[in-house]
Amino acid sequence: MSEALDDSEAGKETVLELRRTYLRREQIETIAWQLKGKNRECFYFGSQTEGTTTPGLQSDIDVLFSDPRVNIITVWEDWKAVMGNLLMLHDDSTPPQQYLLQVTQCYTPEPLTSLTNDMLVRKYSGQLLFSAQRFKQDIEYEFRDRGEVTKMGLL
Repeated sequence: MSEALDDSEAGKETVLELRRTYLRREQIETIAWQLKGKNRECFYFGSQTEGTTTPGLQSDIDVLFSDPRVNIITVWEDWKAVMGNLLMLHDDSTPPQQYLLQVTQCYTPEPLTSLTNDMLVRKYSGQLLFSAQRFKQDIEYEFRDRGEVTKMGLL
């Protein structure tokens, strides 16, 4: 098995080099965000960083940006003052692996009721939700100078 993986350029040394490369990319992206005045961390994950893909498969690159100014909560007791809090909601209209994010007040643990910016949408129930579609558009605009991006899957 090891010989087959080495022949397909997916051996131990290649896997270790991929992991080192993506760790460096995480550091570079995090520094780049800091230089832009934004306190975000970058994390690469998935088959590319784990070395569980082989050359030629055209595996995608999964990336996550973390913003410490935003608190994602599952229960109201986890709400924190003076920061963005998003409550995870799940109902019959959402796929099992997805959640809706309800926007909350900054100074009290209550749902936001006014459309304060264009990143928000009102659900038929009246709840204000963070718009994934508008966020994707914002990301596309922010990364427009990085070349062509191909979106796969639901996001």
